[in-house]
Amino acid sequence: MTLIECPRESEMLDALASARWPDRVGSELADHVASCGICRDVIAVASAMQQDHDAAWREASVPSSGQMWWRAEMRARQDAIREASRPVTVAQGVAVVLALAVAVGAGWFAWPSVQGFFTTASLADMPGIGSTMFIPLALAMGALLVVAPVALYLVISEK
Repeated sequence: MTLIECPRESEMLDALASARWPDRVGSELADHVASCGICRDVIAVASAMQQDHDAAWREASVPSSGQMWWRAEMRARQDAIREASRPVTVAQGVAVVLALAVAVGAGWFAWPSVQGFFTTASLADMPGIGSTMFIPLALAMGALLVVAPVALYLVISEK
């Protein structure tokens, strides 16, 4: 049965992590690594990882403190603006819902008179309304009056 872990592996990894390997370690540890296949493999892998870590550390670009301060200030301002605009957004939503409720209520109460007007009035007698396209055109214009402000709100809003 082959060993998959050496009892001195942690000691050897400590020497590598503290930059003592291979020059500043005791001869006993160096002799052990030379004779132990597991420790040689671990040293090869760990030293490659350590070199990669050191190269990444050297290449990392840390922004200046002034730039970090400016970013933090900008983020704090944006958070404050977002927090302050929440009640306004809620008020706008409530206003839209109430306006729609009033429009639906007015349409509900006005429907009998509108229906009576269209059943008793002769469309042919009215100038410009005698066309057969009057009702679809009137419905399209009414829909446009409802859809246009909603579309404008969605285009202008920041969401």
